[in-house]
Amino acid sequence: MNEERRDERDAKAIVEKTLEIELEHADKEGGVDYRSTDGRHAVEVTRITDGRKRAGRDALNVSRRTDTPEGELQTCWIAFAPDTQRGLKTFQKTVHPALVELELNGEWFFERQDAAEHVIQQGPLSLIYQPLLAAGVERASAVPNHAHRRHTHKVVTALGSGGSSSGSDEALGLLTDALDKKNDNPKKLKASGAEQRHLFVWLDGDTRFDIARPLSREAPAWGNEGFGTPSKAPVLDAAITHLWVVHQESRFGWLWDGVTWRELRDL
Repeated sequence: MNEERRDERDAKAIVEKTLEIELEHADKEGGVDYRSTDGRHAVEVTRITDGRKRAGRDALNVSRRTDTPEGELQTCWIAFAPDTQRGLKTFQKTVHPALVELELNGEWFFERQDAAEHVIQQGPLSLIYQPLLAAGVERASAVPNHAHRRHTHKVVTALGSGGSSSGSDEALGLLTDALDKKNDNPKKLKASGAEQRHLFVWLDGDTRFDIARPLSREAPAWGNEGFGTPSKAPVLDAAITHLWVVHQESRFGWLWDGVTWRELRDL
């Protein structure tokens, strides 16, 4: 008999509370993770994560715990760097003050190729660009300040993907592309024979930033409080009737019930 994992139990609790149903552990020998007591629902729990990011994120966490960056930012920044970049253990200490200097010079964006050319030409921002280049920053963007939300501005670092999704629809498309590679999930749900077949997807700090961004809440979002739910139906295997997407750290998520999207908060 397969043992229940912690993330499976957490997913079970969310589905039970949201739908007001009772689930039983059903993965005895490789089947779906849960079935409802009335047999109508089957739930399979999975995760979209990038293992290459883990070592880089561990090093970056060392930087967050041990470094006290100098200077105060006027707004939050998102900085993109390779997950294999050397020096991540001192990343915050190096990058934060350089971005403070960029702000003081009226600059709100950094792009590696343009910055490298600027340094070669010995431009006026060369001394600011050099530590950012040495730290491996590919791109950095200021997040517009939200005057109605008081918080300490910080540098949010995205490792690996080098980009952010333009909105929830793009993030959803990238997510479903990733799910297509996990064909065991729809096979289990189809074999369950249940009327409603739920795929519960966890996102976490090791998920590609362009997928997790709308739900991570790690940095203030452009616009109002967030990206909002997708506006399009997900492209799913026919075996999946319901799609749950929840970020493990923020506890924000989306639920597709086969017809509409629903936002999930404070799970």
